[in-house]
Amino acid sequence: MVTSKKLGRRFTMIAGGAAFLIGTILLASAYHIAQLVIGRIVLGIGVGFATQAVPLYLSEMAPYQLRGALNILFQLAVTIGIFAAQLINYGTQNIYPWGWRLSLALAGVPGCLLFFGALLLPDTPNSLIERGHLEKGEQVLQRIRGTKDVTVELEDIVDAVNVARTVKNPWGTIFRRRYRPQLVISCLIPTFQQWVGINAIIFYAPREHLSGINYQLTI
Repeated sequence: MVTSKKLGRRFTMIAGGAAFLIGTILLASAYHIAQLVIGRIVLGIGVGFATQAVPLYLSEMAPYQLRGALNILFQLAVTIGIFAAQLINYGTQNIYPWGWRLSLALAGVPGCLLFFGALLLPDTPNSLIERGHLEKGEQVLQRIRGTKDVTVELEDIVDAVNVARTVKNPWGTIFRRRYRPQLVISCLIPTFQQWVGINAIIFYAPREHLSGINYQLTI
């Protein structure tokens, strides 16, 4: 993503949180279908910012032995959020006439956490070095590792940044034969995720399988 590369991972998370808050305000205060559509689009932009920047931020800030686990926890948090949204819909469906507004307004809670949390966080050493702030990147690396001896890791980051700068056409690079397995896997995973029908289960299970529950639960 351009913002993540040019402006930093931290800025991208802040922008995502801001989009969440703006979208939430539009949805919770909506009096016309067009406002609901616009608010949903803005929320979608926030989701895009967050799902791109947060895993990258976690990977670059975490020690190498914890990177995979933290990214799995991110996916787990997303799934828990979906479950929490269903519970909120269930709890607010009978609150007339503003229950739906409350349900939509609560989307601002994770938005606030993302926005204000990112304001308190430093940018990643990788991002700082990539944007030419070598000294500040070293300081952040020393801070998060809890030691002044970060020479080896710092050199690895600098080397990786220099190599990345030599890539003139990153979109063309991923189609090279040596990267074909990674490309195929990255395409197949979301494809099979859709084919197994999990989205249909998430959205329509309350209506189809929980008899007696108002259809608004599926909205």
